[in-house]
Amino acid sequence: MIVSQSVVDPADFVARDAEQYCAALRALDSVANETVHMKLLAWVMGLPAGIDPADAAQMVLHQQVAASGTRISAPLMKLIETVAQYPRDRLARMVSGRRQAVVN
Repeated sequence: MIVSQSVVDPADFVARDAEQYCAALRALDSVANETVHMKLLAWVMGLPAGIDPADAAQMVLHQQVAASGTRISAPLMKLIETVAQYPRDRLARMVSGRRQAVVN
């Protein structure tokens, strides 16, 4: 029996994930009587385990530029831009620097 394997493009997974992250943000954005900060917190807490929120935020930013249709509100996107600026390695360096300053 011959089994063929299809080649899966990793970009397909990234695009699908980006769309899922955007869809989750759009759903949270539509909730009335909730601050954008609470919407952002709900989104971050809803990310799959092991996903860096900064990486997910970068995907959302790229998806928003590329996609047409419903947009995420400007206040929420501003917070997403801020999250994207702080990947785990940058946060770790910041914490490490603070610990060294406290010791000295």
